[in-house]
Amino acid sequence: MKGPFRILIVCTGNSCRSPIAEALLRKRLEESHLAANVEVLSAGTVAVGGMPASMGAIQSVKKRDALLDGFRSRILSPDLCEDSHLLLVMEHEHRYFIEELYPASADKVLLLGSFLPHQFDDEIPDPVGGDQKLFDEIADLIDVAINGLIKEWKSLEERFFMNTMVIAIGADHRGFRIKEFVKQILVGDGIQWIDCGTNSEQSCDHPDFAFKVGELVSARKSDRGILICSTGHGMALSANKVPGVRAILPINEEHAVLSRTHNNANVLVLASDFMQRDDIERIVKTWLATQFLGGKYQRRIKKISEYERHVRS
Repeated sequence: MKGPFRILIVCTGNSCRSPIAEALLRKRLEESHLAANVEVLSAGTVAVGGMPASMGAIQSVKKRDALLDGFRSRILSPDLCEDSHLLLVMEHEHRYFIEELYPASADKVLLLGSFLPHQFDDEIPDPVGGDQKLFDEIADLIDVAINGLIKEWKSLEERFFMNTMVIAIGADHRGFRIKEFVKQILVGDGIQWIDCGTNSEQSCDHPDFAFKVGELVSARKSDRGILICSTGHGMALSANKVPGVRAILPINEEHAVLSRTHNNANVLVLASDFMQRDDIERIVKTWLATQFLGGKYQRRIKKISEYERHVRS
Protein backbone atom coordinates (compact mmCIF):
# COMPACT_ATOMS: atom_id res chain seq x y z
CA MET A 1 0.00 0.00 0.00
CA LYS A 2 1.28 3.45 -0.95
CA GLY A 3 1.05 6.39 1.43
CA PRO A 4 -1.09 6.55 4.55
CA PHE A 5 -4.80 5.88 4.79
CA ARG A 6 -5.98 9.49 5.31
CA ILE A 7 -9.13 9.98 7.37
CA LEU A 8 -10.59 13.48 7.63
CA ILE A 9 -13.13 14.20 10.37
CA VAL A 10 -15.44 17.14 9.70
CA CYS A 11 -17.67 19.25 11.92
CA THR A 12 -18.70 22.91 11.82
CA GLY A 13 -16.06 24.92 13.69
CA ASN A 14 -13.35 22.27 14.20
CA SER A 15 -13.21 23.19 17.87
CA CYS A 16 -15.36 20.59 19.65
CA ARG A 17 -16.61 17.39 18.00
CA SER A 18 -14.02 16.81 15.28
CA PRO A 19 -11.00 17.43 17.56
CA ILE A 20 -12.50 15.02 20.11
CA ALA A 21 -13.02 12.44 17.37
CA GLU A 22 -9.53 13.02 15.95
CA ALA A 23 -7.87 12.42 19.32
CA LEU A 24 -10.02 9.40 20.23
CA LEU A 25 -9.73 7.74 16.84
CA ARG A 26 -5.94 7.99 16.99
CA LYS A 27 -5.97 6.45 20.46
CA ARG A 28 -8.33 3.59 19.56
CA LEU A 29 -6.32 2.79 16.42
CA GLU A 30 -3.13 2.60 18.48
CA GLU A 31 -4.82 0.35 21.05
CA SER A 32 -6.04 -1.92 18.24
CA HIS A 33 -2.60 -1.99 16.57
CA LEU A 34 -4.07 -0.37 13.46
CA ALA A 35 -2.35 3.01 13.59
CA ALA A 36 0.50 2.16 11.21
CA ASN A 37 0.05 3.80 7.82
CA VAL A 38 -2.98 5.82 8.99
CA GLU A 39 -3.21 9.61 9.18
CA VAL A 40 -6.12 11.23 11.06
CA LEU A 41 -6.94 14.92 10.61
CA SER A 42 -9.95 17.14 11.22
CA ALA A 43 -11.43 20.31 9.75
CA GLY A 44 -14.52 22.52 9.95
CA THR A 45 -16.88 23.78 7.29
CA VAL A 46 -16.79 27.30 8.77
CA ALA A 47 -13.71 27.03 10.98
CA VAL A 48 -11.27 29.82 11.76
CA GLY A 49 -7.85 28.36 11.02
CA GLY A 50 -5.10 28.09 13.62
CA MET A 51 -7.28 28.03 16.76
CA PRO A 52 -6.85 25.55 19.66
CA ALA A 53 -9.59 23.09 20.55
CA SER A 54 -12.22 24.25 23.03
CA MET A 55 -11.47 23.70 26.70
CA GLY A 56 -14.44 21.34 26.96
CA ALA A 57 -12.99 19.17 24.19
CA ILE A 58 -9.51 19.21 25.73
CA GLN A 59 -10.85 18.12 29.13
CA SER A 60 -13.09 15.42 27.65
CA VAL A 61 -10.30 13.68 25.74
CA LYS A 62 -7.92 14.06 28.68
CA LYS A 63 -10.36 12.05 30.83
CA ARG A 64 -10.06 9.30 28.23
CA ASP A 65 -6.25 9.34 28.27
CA ALA A 66 -6.02 11.11 24.91
CA LEU A 67 -4.47 14.48 24.12
CA LEU A 68 -5.07 17.54 21.98
CA ASP A 69 -1.70 19.15 22.66
CA GLY A 70 -0.66 21.32 19.77
CA PHE A 71 -4.00 20.97 18.00
CA ARG A 72 -4.87 23.82 15.63
CA SER A 73 -8.09 24.14 13.66
CA ARG A 74 -8.35 23.89 9.88
CA ILE A 75 -10.98 25.08 7.45
CA LEU A 76 -12.30 22.43 5.08
CA SER A 77 -10.79 22.88 1.64
CA PRO A 78 -10.91 21.15 -1.76
CA ASP A 79 -7.35 19.89 -1.27
CA LEU A 80 -8.12 18.38 2.13
CA CYS A 81 -11.12 16.55 0.67
CA GLU A 82 -9.26 15.39 -2.41
CA ASP A 83 -6.24 14.15 -0.44
CA SER A 84 -8.37 12.16 2.03
CA HIS A 85 -9.61 8.63 1.45
CA LEU A 86 -12.48 8.76 3.94
CA LEU A 87 -14.42 11.75 5.29
CA LEU A 88 -16.32 11.26 8.56
CA VAL A 89 -18.94 13.94 9.25
CA MET A 90 -21.08 14.72 12.29
CA GLU A 91 -24.30 15.94 10.66
CA HIS A 92 -26.22 15.57 7.41
CA GLU A 93 -25.56 19.28 6.81
CA HIS A 94 -21.83 18.56 6.64
CA ARG A 95 -22.47 15.85 4.06
CA TYR A 96 -24.67 18.21 2.03
CA PHE A 97 -21.93 20.86 2.21
CA ILE A 98 -19.33 18.49 0.75
CA GLU A 99 -21.70 17.11 -1.88
CA GLU A 100 -22.56 20.63 -3.07
CA LEU A 101 -19.09 22.21 -3.06
CA TYR A 102 -16.78 19.22 -3.49
CA PRO A 103 -18.87 16.61 -5.35
CA ALA A 104 -15.80 14.63 -6.45
CA SER A 105 -15.43 13.64 -2.78
CA ALA A 106 -19.11 12.84 -2.20
CA ASP A 107 -18.65 9.06 -2.42
CA LYS A 108 -16.02 9.21 0.35
CA VAL A 109 -18.38 10.66 3.00
CA LEU A 110 -19.82 8.69 5.92
CA LEU A 111 -21.68 9.92 9.00
CA LEU A 112 -19.64 9.03 12.06
CA GLY A 113 -22.94 8.37 13.82
CA SER A 114 -23.72 5.60 11.34
CA PHE A 115 -21.37 3.43 13.41
CA LEU A 116 -23.49 3.90 16.54
CA PRO A 117 -25.88 1.15 17.70
CA HIS A 118 -29.31 1.40 16.05
CA GLN A 119 -31.04 2.98 19.06
CA PHE A 120 -29.04 6.19 18.52
CA ASP A 121 -29.62 8.92 15.96
CA ASP A 122 -27.03 9.04 13.16
CA GLU A 123 -26.10 12.67 13.90
CA ILE A 124 -23.77 13.68 16.74
CA PRO A 125 -24.97 16.92 18.40
CA ASP A 126 -22.76 19.97 18.81
CA PRO A 127 -21.81 20.64 22.46
CA VAL A 128 -20.58 24.19 21.75
CA GLY A 129 -21.78 26.54 24.47
CA GLY A 130 -22.60 23.65 26.79
CA ASP A 131 -21.08 22.70 30.15
CA GLN A 132 -18.41 20.07 30.72
CA LYS A 133 -21.04 17.42 31.40
CA LEU A 134 -22.43 17.89 27.90
CA PHE A 135 -18.95 17.73 26.37
CA ASP A 136 -18.32 14.47 28.22
CA GLU A 137 -21.61 13.01 27.00
CA ILE A 138 -20.76 13.90 23.41
CA ALA A 139 -17.25 12.47 23.84
CA ASP A 140 -18.82 9.24 25.10
CA LEU A 141 -21.09 9.13 22.05
CA ILE A 142 -18.15 9.75 19.70
CA ASP A 143 -16.14 7.04 21.43
CA VAL A 144 -18.96 4.51 20.99
CA ALA A 145 -19.14 5.41 17.29
CA ILE A 146 -15.37 5.04 16.90
CA ASN A 147 -15.46 1.62 18.53
CA GLY A 148 -18.14 0.66 16.00
CA LEU A 149 -15.94 1.97 13.21
CA ILE A 150 -12.96 -0.05 14.45
CA LYS A 151 -15.06 -3.23 14.22
CA GLU A 152 -15.57 -2.52 10.50
CA TRP A 153 -11.98 -1.43 9.88
CA LYS A 154 -11.04 -4.11 7.39
CA SER A 155 -13.98 -3.40 5.07
CA LEU A 156 -13.49 0.37 5.39
CA GLU A 157 -9.83 0.07 4.52
CA GLU A 158 -10.66 -2.04 1.49
CA ARG A 159 -13.44 0.24 0.24
CA PHE A 160 -11.94 3.65 0.87
CA PHE A 161 -8.16 3.17 0.98
CA MET A 162 -7.85 0.42 -1.60
CA ASN A 163 -10.66 2.13 -3.55
CA THR A 164 -12.64 -1.06 -4.09
CA MET A 165 -16.23 -0.26 -5.00
CA VAL A 166 -18.86 -2.46 -3.33
CA ILE A 167 -22.25 -2.92 -4.99
CA ALA A 168 -25.32 -4.46 -3.36
CA ILE A 169 -27.26 -6.42 -5.99
CA GLY A 170 -30.64 -8.10 -5.89
CA ALA A 171 -33.32 -9.53 -8.15
CA ASP A 172 -36.54 -11.46 -8.10
CA HIS A 173 -37.05 -14.71 -10.03
CA ARG A 174 -37.62 -12.84 -13.31
CA GLY A 175 -34.37 -10.95 -12.90
CA PHE A 176 -32.23 -13.78 -11.54
CA ARG A 177 -30.37 -14.60 -14.78
CA ILE A 178 -29.57 -10.93 -15.46
CA LYS A 179 -28.35 -10.57 -11.88
CA GLU A 180 -25.84 -13.34 -12.47
CA PHE A 181 -24.83 -11.65 -15.75
CA VAL A 182 -24.31 -8.29 -14.02
CA LYS A 183 -22.19 -9.93 -11.32
CA GLN A 184 -19.83 -11.13 -14.06
CA ILE A 185 -19.58 -7.53 -15.35
CA LEU A 186 -18.72 -6.30 -11.85
CA VAL A 187 -16.05 -8.94 -11.31
CA GLY A 188 -14.50 -8.08 -14.66
CA ASP A 189 -14.20 -4.44 -13.57
CA GLY A 190 -12.70 -5.30 -10.16
CA ILE A 191 -15.89 -4.37 -8.29
CA GLN A 192 -17.04 -6.38 -5.29
CA TRP A 193 -20.68 -7.29 -4.85
CA ILE A 194 -23.01 -8.27 -2.04
CA ASP A 195 -25.65 -10.64 -3.39
CA CYS A 196 -28.96 -10.02 -1.61
CA GLY A 197 -30.81 -12.74 -3.57
CA THR A 198 -32.84 -14.27 -4.96
CA ASN A 199 -30.78 -17.38 -5.62
CA SER A 200 -32.99 -19.23 -8.12
CA GLU A 201 -35.79 -18.76 -10.64
CA GLN A 202 -38.38 -19.96 -8.14
CA SER A 203 -41.21 -17.44 -7.77
CA CYS A 204 -40.64 -14.82 -5.07
CA ASP A 205 -41.59 -11.25 -4.11
CA HIS A 206 -39.46 -8.37 -5.40
CA PRO A 207 -39.89 -6.04 -2.37
CA ASP A 208 -37.93 -8.44 -0.16
CA PHE A 209 -34.80 -7.96 -2.24
CA ALA A 210 -35.35 -4.27 -3.00
CA PHE A 211 -35.48 -3.54 0.73
CA LYS A 212 -32.30 -5.52 1.44
CA VAL A 213 -30.33 -3.70 -1.24
CA GLY A 214 -31.84 -0.34 -0.32
CA GLU A 215 -30.96 -0.72 3.35
CA LEU A 216 -27.32 -1.53 2.54
CA VAL A 217 -27.09 1.53 0.28
CA SER A 218 -28.87 3.79 2.77
CA ALA A 219 -26.52 2.71 5.57
CA ARG A 220 -23.52 3.15 3.23
CA LYS A 221 -22.55 -0.48 3.73
CA SER A 222 -22.35 -0.56 -0.04
CA ASP A 223 -21.43 2.25 -2.40
CA ARG A 224 -24.45 1.78 -4.67
CA GLY A 225 -27.08 -0.81 -5.52
CA ILE A 226 -28.41 -2.63 -8.58
CA LEU A 227 -31.86 -4.24 -8.75
CA ILE A 228 -33.48 -6.33 -11.48
CA CYS A 229 -37.01 -7.52 -12.12
CA SER A 230 -39.03 -8.06 -15.31
CA THR A 231 -40.20 -4.45 -15.81
CA GLY A 232 -38.06 -2.67 -13.23
CA HIS A 233 -41.19 -0.98 -11.90
CA GLY A 234 -41.66 -3.10 -8.81
CA MET A 235 -38.03 -2.84 -7.75
CA ALA A 236 -37.96 0.95 -8.26
CA LEU A 237 -41.20 1.47 -6.35
CA SER A 238 -40.02 -0.70 -3.46
CA ALA A 239 -36.44 0.58 -3.22
CA ASN A 240 -37.57 4.20 -3.16
CA LYS A 241 -39.49 3.50 0.05
CA VAL A 242 -36.15 3.00 1.84
CA PRO A 243 -34.98 6.32 3.37
CA GLY A 244 -31.97 7.72 1.54
CA VAL A 245 -32.45 5.65 -1.61
CA ARG A 246 -32.73 7.34 -5.00
CA ALA A 247 -33.54 4.49 -7.39
CA ILE A 248 -33.88 5.09 -11.12
CA LEU A 249 -34.80 3.01 -14.21
CA PRO A 250 -32.85 4.47 -17.17
CA ILE A 251 -33.90 3.96 -20.77
CA ASN A 252 -30.38 4.26 -22.20
CA GLU A 253 -26.79 5.28 -21.39
CA GLU A 254 -27.45 9.03 -21.58
CA HIS A 255 -30.41 8.64 -19.25
CA ALA A 256 -28.17 6.69 -16.84
CA VAL A 257 -25.50 9.42 -16.93
CA LEU A 258 -28.04 12.14 -16.12
CA SER A 259 -29.38 10.11 -13.20
CA ARG A 260 -25.91 10.33 -11.66
CA THR A 261 -24.78 13.83 -12.68
CA HIS A 262 -28.06 15.58 -11.87
CA ASN A 263 -29.77 13.38 -9.27
CA ASN A 264 -26.98 11.45 -7.53
CA ALA A 265 -28.96 8.23 -8.04
CA ASN A 266 -27.60 5.48 -5.81
CA VAL A 267 -29.64 2.49 -7.00
CA LEU A 268 -29.82 1.36 -10.64
CA VAL A 269 -32.90 -0.62 -11.65
CA LEU A 270 -32.91 -2.84 -14.74
CA ALA A 271 -35.82 -4.41 -16.62
CA SER A 272 -34.86 -7.94 -17.62
CA ASP A 273 -37.75 -8.42 -20.06
CA PHE A 274 -37.25 -5.12 -21.86
CA MET A 275 -33.47 -4.66 -22.08
CA GLN A 276 -30.85 -6.49 -24.13
CA ARG A 277 -27.70 -7.75 -22.45
CA ASP A 278 -25.43 -5.52 -24.52
CA ASP A 279 -27.47 -2.46 -23.47
CA ILE A 280 -27.45 -3.60 -19.85
CA GLU A 281 -23.67 -3.93 -19.85
CA ARG A 282 -23.19 -0.45 -21.32
CA ILE A 283 -25.66 1.11 -18.90
CA VAL A 284 -24.13 -0.59 -15.84
CA LYS A 285 -20.57 0.38 -16.74
CA THR A 286 -21.52 3.95 -17.61
CA TRP A 287 -23.67 4.45 -14.51
CA LEU A 288 -20.98 3.15 -12.16
CA ALA A 289 -18.31 5.35 -13.74
CA THR A 290 -20.30 8.60 -13.59
CA GLN A 291 -19.87 11.12 -10.76
CA PHE A 292 -22.39 13.54 -9.30
CA LEU A 293 -21.97 17.20 -10.30
CA GLY A 294 -23.03 18.75 -6.98
CA GLY A 295 -23.73 22.50 -7.00
CA LYS A 296 -27.32 23.43 -7.84
CA TYR A 297 -28.19 19.76 -8.25
CA GLN A 298 -27.17 19.03 -4.65
CA ARG A 299 -29.42 21.84 -3.41
CA ARG A 300 -32.32 20.03 -5.03
CA ILE A 301 -31.32 16.64 -3.62
CA LYS A 302 -31.00 18.26 -0.20
CA LYS A 303 -34.64 19.37 -0.39
CA ILE A 304 -35.68 15.78 -1.06
CA SER A 305 -33.54 14.48 1.81
CA GLU A 306 -34.81 17.10 4.26
CA TYR A 307 -38.43 16.40 3.34
CA GLU A 308 -37.82 12.70 3.83
CA ARG A 309 -36.28 13.29 7.27
CA HIS A 310 -39.15 15.62 8.22
CA VAL A 311 -41.74 12.98 7.32
CA ARG A 312 -39.86 10.34 9.33
CA SER A 313 -39.54 12.54 12.45
